[in-house]
Amino acid sequence: MQASKIPTQVLVVGAGIAGASVAYALAQRNIPVTVIESNHIASGGSGNPVVVIRPEPGGEHNPITTLTTLGMQWLVQWLALHGQAIPHELCGAIRMTRDALRHQKLAQHAAHYAAEWIAEVSQEQANQLSANKVADKGFHLPVAGWIEPIPFVQSLLTHARIQVQVGVKVTQLQFDEKYVATITLSDGSVRNADCVILASAFSDTLFSSSLAIDSARGQLTILPEKVGRTLDKIICRDGYITPAIRGIHTIGATIQKDDAYSEARTTDDQENFQRLQRLLPEFCLDMSECQSGRVAFRAVTQDRLPAVGRLAEGLYATLAHGSRGMTCAPWCGEWLASMIVGEAAPELEQWREILNPLRLVLQ
Repeated sequence: MQASKIPTQVLVVGAGIAGASVAYALAQRNIPVTVIESNHIASGGSGNPVVVIRPEPGGEHNPITTLTTLGMQWLVQWLALHGQAIPHELCGAIRMTRDALRHQKLAQHAAHYAAEWIAEVSQEQANQLSANKVADKGFHLPVAGWIEPIPFVQSLLTHARIQVQVGVKVTQLQFDEKYVATITLSDGSVRNADCVILASAFSDTLFSSSLAIDSARGQLTILPEKVGRTLDKIICRDGYITPAIRGIHTIGATIQKDDAYSEARTTDDQENFQRLQRLLPEFCLDMSECQSGRVAFRAVTQDRLPAVGRLAEGLYATLAHGSRGMTCAPWCGEWLASMIVGEAAPELEQWREILNPLRLVLQ
């Protein structure tokens, strides 16, 4: 891309993890960015009190494995440099599998990596690492942990070249023949930009074609810390439980597509309690100790990969990061910014097609 094509004013729709990440990456390149948020900063899935960050082992040619690995590498480096004020801990995780066949596949995958990244562990070893009795053997992921996403998002958005406007919605988006965008907001004001990035969970409706992005409802359940009940690692399989953070273990999360109910449900807490039994069968035997946690709605795709890239001239997206938003969206923001300004590294060119949001256009 020629220097004249580098945008001089970018507008990002959405102030969650995805929007804040790409805004920060562009601001770091000395490009002014305005972030528009219809609610408040980190109001959607990005507003959960704590999220798990971890690579997803799966195989050498598995794009989810590669993407989550890149995401964790970016996060670890960024947190080491800038994360002192952001509550987080790379405590590691024990990853169990659904069945013996899946375990064998991951064992073959783990054999090609250093133990500092992934290591197969027996049930006894997993018990020792977690200071608890886990349900099965599994894999130790040392480069995994938890983070509070709201302080992370706020930190990114404090960049001097980022302006944030909350409480307004983009009602209309039009491009002229020179691909300059006119953005009409719900308060009647109008803004112009030569690059617009859709980064709010369901803002793909501002694009002329519909994308195959679904809404998935997720509910967390919380378990207060108890004397004598310790947990040193995140334990995960079809869900997870965290160590006690600010006196609370978080268990999650349910996933229900096309379910718009925004209040917490006891049945979901029961589902999460059963999830806990499949992870740590002796950790808590009384569901009455559990309490309802936050309900949030995630944008997801059928192939479980986000939609990141160019939609049209001057229009880009970083959408549908699903349950891996905190792990992957920051790296995706960096990669998208490099694409926009024409500096994408050759070894990363494959991601143009893998994450191409146009793959999701409904015919």
